[in-house]
Amino acid sequence: MNRTIALGALCALLLSGCAGQDGSAAPSQQDTGAAALQTQALTQAEEAGLLDDGQKDDMPADGLLTEQDAAALVAERLRGEGYTVALTDIRLETGQTDDNNLREYFVFEVKDAQGASVGQVAVDKQTGEKYNYLGAGTLDDYDTFPLYDPETEEMYDWAGAYTGPAAVALEILQGDESSFAYSFSDGTTGNARVKGNTAKSDDEEISFLFSEDIITVVGGGLTGNYTARAADR
Repeated sequence: MNRTIALGALCALLLSGCAGQDGSAAPSQQDTGAAALQTQALTQAEEAGLLDDGQKDDMPADGLLTEQDAAALVAERLRGEGYTVALTDIRLETGQTDDNNLREYFVFEVKDAQGASVGQVAVDKQTGEKYNYLGAGTLDDYDTFPLYDPETEEMYDWAGAYTGPAAVALEILQGDESSFAYSFSDGTTGNARVKGNTAKSDDEEISFLFSEDIITVVGGGLTGNYTARAADR
């Protein structure tokens, strides 16, 4: 159903509880497999640049998505080859600055391998939410976009309870694909902005990388691999 541009809202999230792990002199096959996953996670974290505490996220200081980030959100979920995503010159916004509810959007045109237009996608600069843009300031739900595929639109499920180094517990609750709330058992809590399988805390002090049942954390004095407890796998 067509509708005029609606405002999106990010959730404030609550959190809960988890268990411990230890090392042993003669690891079992299961322990060895877990260690291999942890090594893989750390390698991916290094490749993603998360192991450099001085490296800042590509997100600008105002907290809005960059054009490149927004384009990636559109392109990475398109199934098939040959599609291109290009920013249009459409200026799209809604709400009022005086009411602190102004929303701005990037509008991208998607074309197939032959150069024919498939449609246009608008991306909220703040939340990353996507819409099927119909023109004339009107958006439809993204699931009406011709290339929408529910399988590729599944969000990474960060939520759960994890155990890290020295039995430090990490708990995550995720309400949407753009953010989650976290709580460590040492009292460190906060919210993080998600970009695919990576995330960064709002204060940019802690980075997260999601890989299977392991979340690799870098920064905040909490660096290490945090493994999902059995009940959350």
